[in-house]
Amino acid sequence: MVALAGRLRAPFARYWLSEFLSDFGNGVRLAAFPLLAAQLTRSPAAVAAVTAVQGLPWLLLGTGAGVIVDRVDRRRLMVTVDIARAALIAALAAAVLAHAAGLALIYLTAFGTGVGSALRSTAAVTCVPRMVDPDDLDKANGRMAAGQIMGFELAGPAAGGWLFGVAAVMPFAVNAGTLGIAVLLLLTLPAVFAAPPRPEPGPGPGAARTRLASARHDLAEGLRWVWRHQDIRDVTIMAGVVSAMDAAWFAVFVLYVVKVLHQPPGAYGLLIAVGAVGGIAASATSAALTRRIGPWRSLLAAGLGVAVTQAGLGLTSSVIAAATFQVFSIWALTQFNVTAVTMRQRQVPDALLGRVTSVYGTVTQGAEALGALAGGGMAAAAGIRAPMLIGAGPIAAVTILLAWRHHAAGPEAS
Repeated sequence: MVALAGRLRAPFARYWLSEFLSDFGNGVRLAAFPLLAAQLTRSPAAVAAVTAVQGLPWLLLGTGAGVIVDRVDRRRLMVTVDIARAALIAALAAAVLAHAAGLALIYLTAFGTGVGSALRSTAAVTCVPRMVDPDDLDKANGRMAAGQIMGFELAGPAAGGWLFGVAAVMPFAVNAGTLGIAVLLLLTLPAVFAAPPRPEPGPGPGAARTRLASARHDLAEGLRWVWRHQDIRDVTIMAGVVSAMDAAWFAVFVLYVVKVLHQPPGAYGLLIAVGAVGGIAASATSAALTRRIGPWRSLLAAGLGVAVTQAGLGLTSSVIAAATFQVFSIWALTQFNVTAVTMRQRQVPDALLGRVTSVYGTVTQGAEALGALAGGGMAAAAGIRAPMLIGAGPIAAVTILLAWRHHAAGPEAS
């Protein structure tokens, strides 16, 4: 399938806006879910479970999400997923309005939207190479990262915390509305997202078995490709460790803000928003930095940055210091993510990109879910600071190990 010619033109701008609105709504929900759960329970593990449940679908779907993405029209899949997520969130909003929302319903909605996010995020990554020239992938991914940060980490959480203070139903109503507008924008995009043609089994008693065997073959093909390509395999492993340890402390961040920093709950969304400034800066400079020092040096510097800032959060009780560490933490995470996604888009064949992306997503999101559960347990057993201090060690260790392994990688490495 041929990508759209030219540089970052109007179709990409509409695609970017659709992603931004989806991410903004997700950011609103990111702040609102734990606040809603914290109204019902003071258990760190129960609050952390809201974050964990959203990542569990990655463990259940696995690379199956990539098999689906590589077989269907990617735009149609995103439209369907967004409509389904909007309906789930609207149902939760109705329950909140009727004072009938319990923890079970929150977990169910978090899981359902997590299923949709697994499919949509896999498809979204594979769409960018269809929209821009190959030489502009790093710039396009930087802009996508900027939109995600502005929506998911800056404007969304800040708005979510404020809207929740106005009325608990408001964040979820806004989230459903932004998804609806995102769907309309997706429908305006040109038809360049269809899957490559492939033979389909004809009708008959053996058709179902043939399709199942074909799906299993596709799953195995994606896993084999990742395992045989060292760069993609190593960055996937590193991303899994970073995701797990980052999620461990973020899952109890709302409690850290209240109990360690001694701030009101509304400061939770504001601290996330302040940290997002670093991510916006990284999205603007990531392409230039990676071209200058090479992708692997960029990834390794980002990994060390994540470890140092996470430890710093665990050692401070100052809200000013915590905000500063947040800025540099999000900068490092954004630099890592933009570099990693560009590596995949450039090295993985288009016909396999959905499956390889879903392998990456399964590792990172599954690790995030497990890390969030572990973070809740560590906080309950050893205090709110424990997930931050303990988690910095594995990130530093895997970064140093891969730095030694890729010590020869230079600016020309891809």
